[in-house]
Amino acid sequence: MIESFAEFQAVQQHFDHQSACDNGRVRIGLIQLASDFTLENEWRQLLGERVELYSTRTPCSPTVTPDGLRRMAQDLTQSAALLVPGLPLDVLAFGCTSGSILIGEQEVSRLINLAHPGIAVTNPWSAVKAALRELNARKVAVLTPYIGEVNYPIYLGLQQAGLEISAFGTFAVLDDALIPRIPADAIAQAAEQLLLGSKADALFLSCTNLHSLELLDELEQRLGLPVISSNQALFWHALQLTNCIHRPQNFGSLLR
Repeated sequence: MIESFAEFQAVQQHFDHQSACDNGRVRIGLIQLASDFTLENEWRQLLGERVELYSTRTPCSPTVTPDGLRRMAQDLTQSAALLVPGLPLDVLAFGCTSGSILIGEQEVSRLINLAHPGIAVTNPWSAVKAALRELNARKVAVLTPYIGEVNYPIYLGLQQAGLEISAFGTFAVLDDALIPRIPADAIAQAAEQLLLGSKADALFLSCTNLHSLELLDELEQRLGLPVISSNQALFWHALQLTNCIHRPQNFGSLLR
């Protein structure tokens, strides 16, 4: 019987090896909110064989308010640092639409790059604007789950990006944990009602915590225009930044 570490060392066998080569997959690092129940689950449906996902969480307020969203900035660098130390990442994504607007796109990138210098960073706000440009959409209808104080910066930001807002609707939910409980049929009905009389080029469903990915194809067929969600656009933009060609089907025309 082995009774000491020295005896264990004497019987332990050592084997040589060579480190495996990189598998060539795109690696996305995702920083999502502690109270987000939706983003990672929706992204898992999009990954395929060529894309790997590594995620962490960052503290957030249980309610979606401008002050609470801005406060997320103070933990963003520390949260980003938790992402897979020692594993090279190709792109980093911050998973909060309204937080990206209120903190600021450049500030989000700066805070994340303090932990991961030199890596491209995206967020839903930057991604959605890029997606609307890709689809040549100039008039946009917007549906969110947020209260008015959070919606107003979105409205202004879209205007500042040169877009015309043809209609704006909300479910006015304050508690972040309740946003994923908005039923799919409620989203579809609200979208149809919002677009009545609206000459929109696209519909934007805002919020990474809003369950909408599986609705996108159906809504596009029913509404006759492109439908963009925060999670869909964020995934698309992350791939764009890595020059990865990967086209998940059945999740809206943007990804196709």
